[in-house]
Amino acid sequence: MKILTYRDLQSKESLLPLMDQAFRWPFNPRSFEDLVKIDPRLKDSPVGFCAVENGSVVSFVGVLDLATRALDGTVECVGGIYGVATLPSYARKGIATTLMNKAHQHFKEKGYRFSFLNTSPTLIAHAFYKKLGYADVTEYPSAHKIVEHKKAKPYRKRKIEKLDFDRILKIYNEFSKDRTGFVIRDKAHLKMFKKAEGITARQCIIGENGYVMFRKDKWGTWIRELVALNVKEMEMLISQIEEQAKDLVYDRIVLDRTLLQVYKSCGYMIHERSHGVLMVKPLTSNASFIETYGHRLYVSSLDHF
Repeated sequence: MKILTYRDLQSKESLLPLMDQAFRWPFNPRSFEDLVKIDPRLKDSPVGFCAVENGSVVSFVGVLDLATRALDGTVECVGGIYGVATLPSYARKGIATTLMNKAHQHFKEKGYRFSFLNTSPTLIAHAFYKKLGYADVTEYPSAHKIVEHKKAKPYRKRKIEKLDFDRILKIYNEFSKDRTGFVIRDKAHLKMFKKAEGITARQCIIGENGYVMFRKDKWGTWIRELVALNVKEMEMLISQIEEQAKDLVYDRIVLDRTLLQVYKSCGYMIHERSHGVLMVKPLTSNASFIETYGHRLYVSSLDHF
Protein backbone atom coordinates (compact mmCIF):
# COMPACT_ATOMS: atom_id res chain seq x y z
CA MET A 1 0.00 0.00 0.00
CA LYS A 2 1.28 3.45 -0.96
CA ILE A 3 0.70 6.81 0.70
CA LEU A 4 0.35 9.56 -1.91
CA THR A 5 -0.89 13.12 -1.93
CA TYR A 6 -4.00 13.96 -3.93
CA ARG A 7 -1.83 15.91 -6.37
CA ASP A 8 0.32 12.81 -6.99
CA LEU A 9 -2.63 10.57 -7.87
CA GLN A 10 -2.50 9.32 -11.44
CA SER A 11 -6.27 8.81 -11.51
CA LYS A 12 -8.47 11.17 -9.52
CA GLU A 13 -11.48 9.06 -10.57
CA SER A 14 -10.40 6.37 -8.09
CA LEU A 15 -11.69 8.64 -5.31
CA LEU A 16 -15.26 8.35 -6.58
CA PRO A 17 -16.28 5.02 -4.93
CA LEU A 18 -14.72 6.08 -1.63
CA MET A 19 -16.51 9.45 -1.45
CA ASP A 20 -19.78 7.95 -2.63
CA GLN A 21 -19.79 5.22 0.03
CA ALA A 22 -18.55 7.41 2.87
CA PHE A 23 -20.59 10.58 2.31
CA ARG A 24 -23.13 9.74 -0.40
CA TRP A 25 -21.25 12.55 -2.12
CA PRO A 26 -21.58 12.54 -5.95
CA PHE A 27 -17.86 13.21 -6.33
CA ASN A 28 -17.03 14.68 -9.71
CA PRO A 29 -13.24 14.72 -10.32
CA ARG A 30 -13.48 17.57 -12.84
CA SER A 31 -15.55 19.79 -10.56
CA PHE A 32 -13.28 19.05 -7.62
CA GLU A 33 -10.22 19.92 -9.73
CA ASP A 34 -11.85 23.25 -10.57
CA LEU A 35 -12.41 23.87 -6.84
CA VAL A 36 -8.78 23.06 -6.03
CA LYS A 37 -7.66 25.71 -8.52
CA ILE A 38 -9.77 28.53 -7.04
CA ASP A 39 -9.95 27.73 -3.32
CA PRO A 40 -7.25 29.74 -1.48
CA ARG A 41 -7.33 27.15 1.30
CA LEU A 42 -6.01 24.54 -1.16
CA LYS A 43 -3.66 26.71 -3.22
CA ASP A 44 -0.44 25.62 -1.47
CA SER A 45 -1.82 22.39 -0.02
CA PRO A 46 -1.34 18.76 -1.09
CA VAL A 47 -5.18 18.77 -0.95
CA GLY A 48 -5.19 15.44 0.86
CA PHE A 49 -3.32 12.25 1.70
CA CYS A 50 -4.42 8.99 0.10
CA ALA A 51 -3.83 5.33 0.84
CA VAL A 52 -3.63 3.59 -2.53
CA GLU A 53 -3.77 -0.13 -3.26
CA ASN A 54 -3.89 -1.68 -6.73
CA GLY A 55 -4.35 1.76 -8.24
CA SER A 56 -7.43 2.61 -6.17
CA VAL A 57 -7.79 5.02 -3.25
CA VAL A 58 -8.97 3.07 -0.19
CA SER A 59 -8.65 5.87 2.39
CA PHE A 60 -8.44 9.66 2.28
CA VAL A 61 -7.74 12.57 4.65
CA GLY A 62 -8.12 16.07 3.24
CA VAL A 63 -5.96 18.96 4.44
CA LEU A 64 -6.57 22.71 4.27
CA ASP A 65 -4.51 25.81 5.04
CA LEU A 66 -6.67 28.10 7.17
CA ALA A 67 -6.12 31.63 8.44
CA THR A 68 -7.56 32.58 11.83
CA ARG A 69 -7.42 35.65 14.06
CA ALA A 70 -5.94 35.28 17.53
CA LEU A 71 -6.83 37.25 20.67
CA ASP A 72 -3.98 39.69 20.11
CA GLY A 73 -5.23 40.48 16.60
CA THR A 74 -2.49 38.58 14.77
CA VAL A 75 -3.13 36.04 12.01
CA GLU A 76 -2.62 32.46 13.17
CA CYS A 77 -2.32 30.00 10.26
CA VAL A 78 -3.65 26.56 11.16
CA GLY A 79 -4.40 23.23 9.56
CA GLY A 80 -7.86 21.99 8.67
CA ILE A 81 -8.95 18.37 8.24
CA TYR A 82 -11.86 17.42 5.97
CA GLY A 83 -13.24 14.46 4.00
CA VAL A 84 -11.88 11.66 6.22
CA ALA A 85 -13.03 8.36 4.69
CA THR A 86 -12.03 4.69 4.41
CA LEU A 87 -13.60 1.92 2.35
CA PRO A 88 -15.44 -0.55 4.66
CA SER A 89 -13.24 -3.49 3.58
CA TYR A 90 -10.17 -1.56 4.76
CA ALA A 91 -11.59 -0.23 8.03
CA ARG A 92 -10.04 -0.92 11.45
CA LYS A 93 -6.59 -1.57 10.00
CA GLY A 94 -4.97 1.68 11.17
CA ILE A 95 -4.96 3.23 7.70
CA ALA A 96 -6.91 6.35 8.67
CA THR A 97 -4.67 6.81 11.72
CA THR A 98 -1.61 6.67 9.47
CA LEU A 99 -3.08 9.30 7.15
CA MET A 100 -4.12 11.54 10.05
CA ASN A 101 -0.59 11.37 11.47
CA LYS A 102 0.73 12.21 8.01
CA ALA A 103 -1.55 15.26 7.93
CA HIS A 104 -0.41 16.35 11.40
CA GLN A 105 3.24 16.01 10.37
CA HIS A 106 2.53 18.10 7.27
CA PHE A 107 1.00 20.85 9.43
CA LYS A 108 3.95 20.80 11.83
CA GLU A 109 6.38 21.18 8.94
CA LYS A 110 4.47 24.30 7.89
CA GLY A 111 4.85 25.68 11.43
CA TYR A 112 1.17 25.36 12.38
CA ARG A 113 0.34 25.02 16.07
CA PHE A 114 -3.23 23.73 15.70
CA SER A 115 -5.26 21.32 13.61
CA PHE A 116 -9.05 21.78 13.39
CA LEU A 117 -11.85 19.56 12.12
CA ASN A 118 -15.64 19.36 12.15
CA THR A 119 -17.60 16.29 13.12
CA SER A 120 -20.57 15.20 15.24
CA PRO A 121 -20.56 13.80 18.79
CA THR A 122 -23.07 11.21 17.53
CA LEU A 123 -20.57 9.67 15.09
CA ILE A 124 -18.07 6.90 15.84
CA ALA A 125 -15.43 9.16 14.28
CA HIS A 126 -15.73 11.53 17.26
CA ALA A 127 -14.16 8.94 19.59
CA PHE A 128 -11.49 8.23 16.96
CA TYR A 129 -10.50 11.89 16.85
CA LYS A 130 -10.37 12.11 20.66
CA LYS A 131 -7.88 9.22 20.68
CA LEU A 132 -5.73 11.24 18.30
CA GLY A 133 -5.66 14.18 20.73
CA TYR A 134 -8.57 16.29 19.51
CA ALA A 135 -10.96 17.99 21.93
CA ASP A 136 -14.32 19.75 21.48
CA VAL A 137 -14.02 23.53 21.48
CA THR A 138 -17.21 24.87 19.88
CA GLU A 139 -20.70 23.42 19.54
CA TYR A 140 -22.94 24.96 16.93
CA PRO A 141 -26.27 26.45 18.05
CA SER A 142 -28.94 26.42 15.33
CA ALA A 143 -32.24 28.16 14.56
CA HIS A 144 -35.31 26.83 12.70
CA LYS A 145 -38.73 28.22 11.87
CA ILE A 146 -41.70 27.10 9.79
CA VAL A 147 -42.89 30.22 8.00
CA GLU A 148 -46.64 30.61 7.61
CA HIS A 149 -47.84 32.97 4.90
CA LYS A 150 -51.34 34.39 4.81
CA LYS A 151 -52.93 33.70 1.42
CA ALA A 152 -54.38 37.18 1.25
CA LYS A 153 -50.97 38.78 1.63
CA PRO A 154 -49.44 39.51 -1.78
CA TYR A 155 -45.84 38.49 -2.34
CA ARG A 156 -43.61 41.57 -2.41
CA LYS A 157 -41.07 41.07 -5.14
CA ARG A 158 -37.75 42.44 -3.99
CA LYS A 159 -35.35 44.40 -6.13
CA ILE A 160 -32.31 42.34 -7.09
CA GLU A 161 -29.11 44.33 -6.65
CA LYS A 162 -25.69 43.33 -7.89
CA LEU A 163 -23.50 41.12 -5.73
CA ASP A 164 -21.39 43.91 -4.25
CA PHE A 165 -18.42 42.16 -2.63
CA ASP A 166 -16.81 45.45 -1.55
CA ARG A 167 -19.92 46.40 0.41
CA ILE A 168 -20.31 42.92 1.87
CA LEU A 169 -16.66 42.85 2.93
CA LYS A 170 -16.87 46.28 4.54
CA ILE A 171 -19.84 45.19 6.67
CA TYR A 172 -18.22 41.86 7.52
CA ASN A 173 -14.91 43.40 8.55
CA GLU A 174 -16.69 45.88 10.86
CA PHE A 175 -18.77 43.03 12.34
CA SER A 176 -15.80 40.71 12.90
CA LYS A 177 -13.07 43.17 13.91
CA ASP A 178 -13.08 42.12 17.59
CA ARG A 179 -13.76 38.41 17.02
CA THR A 180 -11.32 35.53 17.08
CA GLY A 181 -11.43 32.46 14.88
CA PHE A 182 -12.24 31.92 11.22
CA VAL A 183 -12.85 35.57 10.40
CA ILE A 184 -10.00 36.32 7.99
CA ARG A 185 -11.66 37.03 4.66
CA ASP A 186 -10.97 38.97 1.47
CA LYS A 187 -12.58 39.50 -1.94
CA ALA A 188 -10.80 36.46 -3.43
CA HIS A 189 -12.39 34.36 -0.69
CA LEU A 190 -15.87 35.60 -1.62
CA LYS A 191 -15.27 35.11 -5.33
CA MET A 192 -14.29 31.53 -4.60
CA PHE A 193 -17.63 30.94 -2.86
CA LYS A 194 -19.44 32.50 -5.82
CA LYS A 195 -17.75 30.15 -8.31
CA ALA A 196 -17.71 27.03 -6.16
CA GLU A 197 -21.24 27.25 -4.77
CA GLY A 198 -22.98 29.31 -7.41
CA ILE A 199 -23.91 32.17 -5.07
CA THR A 200 -25.78 34.82 -7.08
CA ALA A 201 -27.32 38.23 -6.43
CA ARG A 202 -30.68 36.48 -6.01
CA GLN A 203 -29.24 34.62 -3.04
CA CYS A 204 -28.08 37.72 -1.21
CA ILE A 205 -29.90 40.61 0.45
CA ILE A 206 -27.74 43.61 1.31
CA GLY A 207 -29.02 46.25 3.69
CA GLU A 208 -27.61 49.48 5.09
CA ASN A 209 -25.77 47.77 7.95
CA GLY A 210 -25.96 44.10 7.16
CA TYR A 211 -26.48 41.34 4.62
CA VAL A 212 -27.72 37.78 4.40
CA MET A 213 -26.60 35.06 1.98
CA PHE A 214 -28.99 32.16 1.59
CA ARG A 215 -29.69 29.10 -0.49
CA LYS A 216 -32.90 27.28 -1.28
CA ASP A 217 -32.97 23.49 -1.30
CA LYS A 218 -35.60 20.77 -1.03
CA TRP A 219 -35.90 21.33 2.74
CA GLY A 220 -36.41 25.09 2.66
CA THR A 221 -34.32 28.26 2.83
CA TRP A 222 -30.88 27.77 4.33
CA ILE A 223 -29.20 30.90 5.70
CA ARG A 224 -25.53 30.58 4.81
CA GLU A 225 -24.52 33.76 6.61
CA LEU A 226 -26.40 36.60 8.26
CA VAL A 227 -24.23 39.49 9.39
CA ALA A 228 -25.61 42.74 10.81
CA LEU A 229 -24.22 45.57 12.91
CA ASN A 230 -27.33 46.09 15.03
CA VAL A 231 -30.51 44.35 16.15
CA LYS A 232 -32.79 46.41 13.91
CA GLU A 233 -30.85 45.31 10.83
CA MET A 234 -30.97 41.67 11.95
CA GLU A 235 -34.74 41.84 12.32
CA MET A 236 -35.12 43.47 8.91
CA LEU A 237 -33.01 40.84 7.14
CA ILE A 238 -34.84 37.98 8.87
CA SER A 239 -38.17 39.52 7.86
CA GLN A 240 -37.07 39.76 4.22
CA ILE A 241 -35.87 36.17 4.21
CA GLU A 242 -39.22 35.01 5.60
CA GLU A 243 -41.13 36.97 2.97
CA GLN A 244 -39.55 35.04 0.12
CA ALA A 245 -39.35 31.65 1.90
CA LYS A 246 -42.02 29.08 1.09
CA ASP A 247 -41.77 26.92 4.19
CA LEU A 248 -38.79 26.24 6.46
CA VAL A 249 -36.08 28.80 7.26
CA TYR A 250 -33.00 27.47 9.04
CA ASP A 251 -29.55 28.60 10.10
CA ARG A 252 -27.29 25.71 11.11
CA ILE A 253 -24.45 27.67 12.72
CA VAL A 254 -25.25 30.71 14.88
CA LEU A 255 -22.28 31.70 17.02
CA ASP A 256 -23.32 35.36 17.28
CA ARG A 257 -25.19 35.42 20.60
CA THR A 258 -27.10 38.61 19.72
CA LEU A 259 -28.37 37.07 16.48
CA LEU A 260 -29.38 33.93 18.34
CA GLN A 261 -31.52 36.01 20.71
CA VAL A 262 -33.08 37.88 17.77
CA TYR A 263 -33.97 34.56 16.13
CA LYS A 264 -35.59 33.51 19.40
CA SER A 265 -37.60 36.74 19.64
CA CYS A 266 -38.77 36.16 16.05
CA GLY A 267 -40.25 32.77 16.96
CA TYR A 268 -37.42 30.47 15.89
CA MET A 269 -36.73 27.15 17.59
CA ILE A 270 -33.27 27.44 19.11
CA HIS A 271 -31.03 24.45 19.76
CA GLU A 272 -27.98 25.38 21.81
CA ARG A 273 -26.43 21.97 21.16
CA SER A 274 -26.59 20.48 17.69
CA HIS A 275 -25.04 17.58 15.80
CA GLY A 276 -22.08 19.71 14.75
CA VAL A 277 -18.95 20.34 16.79
CA LEU A 278 -15.56 21.91 16.07
CA MET A 279 -12.56 20.01 17.44
CA VAL A 280 -8.95 21.10 17.83
CA LYS A 281 -5.63 19.34 18.38
CA PRO A 282 -2.57 21.28 19.61
CA LEU A 283 0.43 20.32 17.47
CA THR A 284 3.13 21.75 19.72
CA SER A 285 3.75 21.61 23.46
CA ASN A 286 3.36 25.40 23.84
CA ALA A 287 0.05 25.65 21.94
CA SER A 288 -2.86 26.69 24.16
CA PHE A 289 -6.24 27.13 22.50
CA ILE A 290 -7.64 29.33 25.29
CA GLU A 291 -4.58 31.57 25.39
CA THR A 292 -4.67 31.92 21.60
CA TYR A 293 -8.40 32.36 20.94
CA GLY A 294 -10.12 32.87 24.27
CA HIS A 295 -13.39 31.16 25.14
CA ARG A 296 -15.30 32.12 21.99
CA LEU A 297 -14.12 31.29 18.51
CA TYR A 298 -16.25 32.45 15.58
CA VAL A 299 -17.16 30.67 12.35
CA SER A 300 -20.21 30.85 10.09
CA SER A 301 -21.72 28.31 7.70
CA LEU A 302 -19.96 30.11 4.84
CA ASP A 303 -16.53 29.33 6.31
CA HIS A 304 -17.46 25.87 7.57
CA PHE A 305 -15.10 23.18 6.23
